Amino acid sequence: MELTLPDEPVSLAPGVPTRVPVQLRNPYAQPLDLRVYLARGRAAGWATVDPAGVHLGPGETAEVSVILQTPPEQPPSSSLVPFTVHAEEASTGEPAGFATALLKVALPVPVTGRLVAKEGPTHEYDLRLANDTRVQAPLRITAELDPPSGSVTVEPNAVLLEPGTAAVVAVNAKPRRPFSGSPRSFAVVVKVSDAYDAERAPYLTEVASGTRKSRVPTTVLFVTAIVLAVGASAAILLTGDHDFLPFTKKPGTSSVTTPAQGTVGKPYALVDVFPHSGADGGKAAADAALAKLQAANMPVRLVDDPGGYWMLLQDGFGSPQAAEQYCTQWRSVAPKCKVTS
Repeated sequence: MELTLPDEPVSLAPGVPTRVPVQLRNPYAQPLDLRVYLARGRAAGWATVDPAGVHLGPGETAEVSVILQTPPEQPPSSSLVPFTVHAEEASTGEPAGFATALLKVALPVPVTGRLVAKEGPTHEYDLRLANDTRVQAPLRITAELDPPSGSVTVEPNAVLLEPGTAAVVAVNAKPRRPFSGSPRSFAVVVKVSDAYDAERAPYLTEVASGTRKSRVPTTVLFVTAIVLAVGASAAILLTGDHDFLPFTKKPGTSSVTTPAQGTVGKPYALVDVFPHSGADGGKAAADAALAKLQAANMPVRLVDDPGGYWMLLQDGFGSPQAAEQYCTQWRSVAPKCKVTS
């Protein structure tokens, strides 16, 4: 005959009945009629078996309960007391099996409760507590986030629950919002403990879970990456520059250039000209054209020609053929480019 009792010690509160399950299994080929009882000892005077008799066919399993209830005046103790449950054949009194477990008499847990999400506000909860015992319950309430990213507050964080009363504690979680990616999961862990005994295990632990959306969804990042990649590819096709990088300017390039003065070497490639006209002498138009070409990484300079023109050009070529090759390379950006020798 096989009997099974709980592995963990059974905790009894003074005067409070506690039901302990006992599993019985008949491994034999013949049926058994059994009587279940507790061995003589301290716990036997506190115990009642329900039901005390059981019939098991071959291979069958059943469960009975040992109901333990100490006297109300029984003082709590941390000492562990063994108790043994026996089974015997009802007709002959022959022993059929036994199992042993441990018990202790402890103070009753003076509080019950649950964590309930509020309707409407995000990540806000009510912790509903009740004291169904006959003793006063001074409580301390703490909360934390898992993973610990963000903050969580409880209000109030200490409660004195009188016998037969209830209270509601507000729990407000503010998990940190991820910048990008998929929504992140988090948990709010709330613990209710003895306000005056920090070493004692919490009376109650309640957990609520949720998710926090990112500031930039994954789809937006994906679309942005595609747009940048397409833009970079277009710039490479237009400029022929395979070292093009978005948001990066090559060393030596500048959107503001002081017009060159003096001689121009021949042959040179004339890209565009702007007459000295208007309030600013045509300078704004020339600067805008220069900035556009430099943004495309085209090597070019602005020259103030004494003849009354702003000239966009490039010189320093060893031959007219080299200047022609320059214009051919940058034709898509500067269609007016021509060689002057």
